[in-house]
Amino acid sequence: MTDNDTIVRPMTGYRVLDFTSNVAGPLAGQILADLGAEVIKIEPPRGEAARHIVPTGAGKDAVAPYFTPYNRGKRSLVVDLHTAEGIETILDLVATTDVLLDGFRPGTMAKWGLSRDAVHARNPGCVYASLSAYGGNGPHGGRPGIDLLLQGESGMLARLTKDDGTPMRIPFTPVDAATGHVLAQAILAALLHRERHGTVTDVDVAMYDVAVSLQANRLTAELNRAADTPGKPTDGSQRTSPFSTSPSGIYRVSDGYLVLAAYIPKHWAQLVETLGCTHLSDDPRFADQYQRAVNDTALTGELERIFSSYTVADLVQRLQAAGLMATEVKTGSQVVSSELFAENELESVTTDGTRTEKTVRTPARYSAFRPAATTPTPVLGEYSAEVLRAR
Repeated sequence: MTDNDTIVRPMTGYRVLDFTSNVAGPLAGQILADLGAEVIKIEPPRGEAARHIVPTGAGKDAVAPYFTPYNRGKRSLVVDLHTAEGIETILDLVATTDVLLDGFRPGTMAKWGLSRDAVHARNPGCVYASLSAYGGNGPHGGRPGIDLLLQGESGMLARLTKDDGTPMRIPFTPVDAATGHVLAQAILAALLHRERHGTVTDVDVAMYDVAVSLQANRLTAELNRAADTPGKPTDGSQRTSPFSTSPSGIYRVSDGYLVLAAYIPKHWAQLVETLGCTHLSDDPRFADQYQRAVNDTALTGELERIFSSYTVADLVQRLQAAGLMATEVKTGSQVVSSELFAENELESVTTDGTRTEKTVRTPARYSAFRPAATTPTPVLGEYSAEVLRAR
């Protein structure tokens, strides 16, 4: 037993049954595992779907990038939920469970005899946490969905377009990731409510709701837009920010691209002074924060002409030294090899003596304890016999 095994954590002694797959639900379970919970991952005989998603690029190791970051330290139990024996096995486990994580389409668990009422009948203290794509609240709520669909349906892609107006997908899973954190937060709130007030509250989180909430500033503007004012086009013809946040964006430099945010008046003044372009301050098109946003296209042209005499590295160094928010657009390999990545200890290495896995840790850090999930992702069914003996 290591020192890490003896540390008491917020969820030490709690049991979670994790019926989720892919990213959002497993990430929530991963957070709970890091906080000390015993997380039993319920898998079908073939295993969770994300186990089978592997990179296809040349030179990539056969790691499962949609599985490995979200299932460290969990215990895999294979159960066939299409059988009466499998359902009874789950109900036996429910009797000693604090949280049940349901990631199936709304109504699926009820068809198998694992509805909220059935779970609460077996264990009134169990928090039933449901994750769905669209919420299950009406005729649209039962549809299946993944991150990419939610990007489109929530409006995320409306202003993210190529020059010809073709929408571009976001090349990672922001809705999944945000949903996982929201779901974990909601579960922790439900457990706190149970402990402090003696009341069990179930949890419902929809990916669509999270995707919309991520855009609360833009959609709030839409909710308050005058009825006779046209909305923003979705064909890429209007590429500037709908808010007074210019300059803020990605700018061409002589050898690459710069990410810069200098829309706050003091940052704008500092940018002008640092680059010696005081003529921009005298230009009435850029006189204040509002005018800079209205004339963003012209301002971008002026800045990119100035930036063209710099390399990205030199310009970033100069702007950061002046206290401005600027960085180059980094590749994945640059990120994982960067000093900042190392400073924040973002690489998570787990091993059981025979297998070693590298991934990215969950983001929160705590002064009193380290994450509990220090063993690799479980082999399919690795803990089945052990869990069933102890139920």
